[in-house]
Amino acid sequence: MSTTMSRTEAKAIVDAWASAYNDQDFDRFATLYTDDVPYTCAAFGLAFTGRDAFVAHIKEYAGAVPDRKMTIQRVIADGNAIAIEFDFAGTSSGMHPALPPKGEPVRTTFCTVLTLQDGKIASQADYLGGQ
Repeated sequence: MSTTMSRTEAKAIVDAWASAYNDQDFDRFATLYTDDVPYTCAAFGLAFTGRDAFVAHIKEYAGAVPDRKMTIQRVIADGNAIAIEFDFAGTSSGMHPALPPKGEPVRTTFCTVLTLQDGKIASQADYLGGQ
């Protein structure tokens, strides 16, 4: 059953999400998701089903951009969905072929859409701009 959340509730979820991500606290990040969460990022052809698979991807990407940080620009909540616009910045470790060479900056703008169920993230879709 979906419910409408308040702006305060949406902000608390986004703050917890961004904080766990930026702190690279993968255990805390994982607790925000349902066990069977689907994740997609069509721009990179990524699709995962399940919290463990998605968190493993986040850990891998943390190795590729170890100093990465997201900066929230805007949050829009509607019903049980939250859209988050944020900037992503860090430095490439050179470990990922789709990223710039080692030591080069990695910057892009994302829009993430989260769907909630019973207070947890039940789906996540990422959309991104250019570097």
